[in-house]
Amino acid sequence: MSNHAFFVGDHAALDFLNTIAAPRGEVIESIAHGEAYVSWLADAGLLDAAEVQELLDRFGQSALDRVAGAARDLREWFRQIIATAAVAQMHWPTADVAAKLNPLLALGRARRQLEASGTHWVLSERREYTQARQLLIPVAHSIAELVADGDPSLIKRCANPPCTLWFYDRTKAHRRRFCSAAVCGNRTKVAAFRKRQGRLK
Repeated sequence: MSNHAFFVGDHAALDFLNTIAAPRGEVIESIAHGEAYVSWLADAGLLDAAEVQELLDRFGQSALDRVAGAARDLREWFRQIIATAAVAQMHWPTADVAAKLNPLLALGRARRQLEASGTHWVLSERREYTQARQLLIPVAHSIAELVADGDPSLIKRCANPPCTLWFYDRTKAHRRRFCSAAVCGNRTKVAAFRKRQGRLK
């Protein structure tokens, strides 16, 4: 599976945004090539893990590398959308979002099938991937869901200055400040403590 991925966003769209990050100052790219992108989709729960090898074999490295490049381009476009929405905290620049995402969503093909689930039957819908570019649909769908149902005021960047990770604040009081309280939260506290100690000397 993909290496160095960060799943702290509390929303698949923000986890996708965090596929490039510099939590300790060094840039980490989680979807540098096609295989890494497909593996990340599985890690993120956007693709059935059982399909990974089949898709790698079906489309091949070259086509998947192109899709990974398109995914990185989509991610950086989305970063600008998120930055704008986070500053405004009121609305999304929806015309631009729809124009970008709707053509990708239109690539989708799906089949419905009856499946056993324990002692019950469920009607499920599965995406069909007949061309490599369709692998952009899961992230496009996640971004569209965030725009349709998310609150821009709850999208935050980690309060630890060197960290670049984003998250959706689902806490009851909406006071989450860090991607990880155990990591960035503690680092910020330690840095503040050292700064105070330096002033006392």
